[in-house]
Amino acid sequence: MDLSLLIANDTAECVIVDPYTDKDTDIVISVYGPYSTQYEDAFKKDQSRKESDALELLIDLTSGWVNLSLEGEELEFSRENASLVYSMESKIVKRQVERFILNNKNFLPKR
Repeated sequence: MDLSLLIANDTAECVIVDPYTDKDTDIVISVYGPYSTQYEDAFKKDQSRKESDALELLIDLTSGWVNLSLEGEELEFSRENASLVYSMESKIVKRQVERFILNNKNFLPKR
């Protein structure tokens, strides 16, 4: 086996799925993966993270997005806007991004 197939990417693109149609939307959120320095740093930041800090961790692991708007207004990527998106009552985007990050295969080279 070629070891280069096991070299993980630092980031990956999470495409948000429409929960009504199960089809990809044009919203793409870039996140740091479990093999990145940013992921490691986010966990070192506060060794006593509690479950209530999960939102802050998710924000730390988000590196940007495209095509994300709210009520017709484009949302620029920022920590404040990431907090707004991940805190929304429906939690649809938050849950999809969390599942994406937890799947290590999303950060490995495509075969």
